[in-house]
Amino acid sequence: MSIFIQYCLLLFTFLSFLFCQTHHIPNSFSLPMNALFSEFHDFNSANNKIISASRFNVRYNYHGILNNGHSNIDNYAELYAPGTYSRLVSTRFSYANSWLIIELEPYQRFNSGLFSTLDASLGTYQFNNNHGVGMKTNQIDMGFRQSQVILHFNGIGIGYGRLSHWWGPGFHSSLALSSNAPSQKTYTLGTFKDLRIGKFSFGTQIITMPYKSSSGTQLYFSGLKARMVFHSNPIITVQLHRTYLSGDFSNLSSKTNFKGSWTMEDATKLVIEPLFGQSKRNLDYTIPGTPGFDPWDELLSGFIELSFPREDLNVYLEIGSDDSRGNFTDLLSHWDHTLGFLIGGKKYYLIGDYKYFLGVEYLSTKISNTYNPKFYRGDPNGSIYYAYEAYDYFTYKGRRMGAHSGSSSDDLIFILGTGNPKFISYLSYNKERHGIKSMIYPELKTELNFTYHRKITKHHSAFITLEYEHIRNFGFVKNKISESTFLWFGYSFSLR
Repeated sequence: MSIFIQYCLLLFTFLSFLFCQTHHIPNSFSLPMNALFSEFHDFNSANNKIISASRFNVRYNYHGILNNGHSNIDNYAELYAPGTYSRLVSTRFSYANSWLIIELEPYQRFNSGLFSTLDASLGTYQFNNNHGVGMKTNQIDMGFRQSQVILHFNGIGIGYGRLSHWWGPGFHSSLALSSNAPSQKTYTLGTFKDLRIGKFSFGTQIITMPYKSSSGTQLYFSGLKARMVFHSNPIITVQLHRTYLSGDFSNLSSKTNFKGSWTMEDATKLVIEPLFGQSKRNLDYTIPGTPGFDPWDELLSGFIELSFPREDLNVYLEIGSDDSRGNFTDLLSHWDHTLGFLIGGKKYYLIGDYKYFLGVEYLSTKISNTYNPKFYRGDPNGSIYYAYEAYDYFTYKGRRMGAHSGSSSDDLIFILGTGNPKFISYLSYNKERHGIKSMIYPELKTELNFTYHRKITKHHSAFITLEYEHIRNFGFVKNKISESTFLWFGYSFSLR
């Protein structure tokens, strides 16, 4: 009853606002399939990343999932199926005017019949999505998801909320930051829509997310993203990401010259420090006697995206490296030692009253075959991405914050769909491999998914998803088979 009263108070408060309409990107679009649906309905506007929002809206959402075999669902933040039955109910309030954006989505989640998790001795591989979660999953929990408050002037401002983030051009995987993990406390500074000057538009953000590790250490994710778009045919988008995981470790003062506690301000400043290690040797958080080495986990990535509005075609390439380099010569000499990449594309067709789309995407986080120990100090069969125990292997609440396939993996997906303004349906086929070079028996996953989404009336919509997964060498045990079949039903009611 108390939650219901809070909902009503929020509703009446927001209805008292009488300001003009504005434009922004609702954070629910950090969930990649939501963005894909938007592109399907209006390719050009989705490409420009401008989404119109009325001054006020309320949406009720219900999700129910029946599952068997093993844990399932990637990239949907709080919505995850760690057992035989899961349910998530939420109400989303959104409001926007010329200087203020508010998005609030309180939710309640219920899980039952929880599957067992893998042994911690597997390190980073215990956190793959099909193995449950590395931390205890509550049977019932509640909170806020994809929620934020933004103050801005002409799109430049500050924000605070509990959010998931999708940094990358893909619809299935993202190297730097994905919506696979639950919403995290986030402080944001920068642009909340691109700023247009002639044929060019620009945008940049710095975010910091403070959170505790499984051992209670204060950790911070800090990241900088910067983008430039050239509006032509094709539309050319270039975006760069620089991210750090850092923390207030007890041995920081003994290993480095840094004194005191490592704070959120210290973590935020990392993203604007010099790029190469030799330029950082005199900074107090680097390790004395080294060419600028530090205890942090750094990832540098960027992508180029070409969008052809007349042809309804979109192609992209993202590359990343999680190894800091001593200087530019070091980067040129060993550019592929820790190379991860994502390549993909989407094509849309209009035939009669129906629109069709085809998408393909391939991700790799495995070590390059040219990673030769004769020329480099590393292990050519080790794990590079998401590999540090001190940072819970780049997880939050047991869920991967980067690509859901994890370390030493690759991930190939094909998607084919059709629809019109009243419905969308699509079929996807996915092949995923985990621990390709690091494990004796890598996991081999095959997934087939069918989704049908229907707009029933102006205010009501529903969808149903059927999925089958087959994993060989499940848990990295030779020839062990696990299968998951799940039914996912969703319903939404919107005032707008």
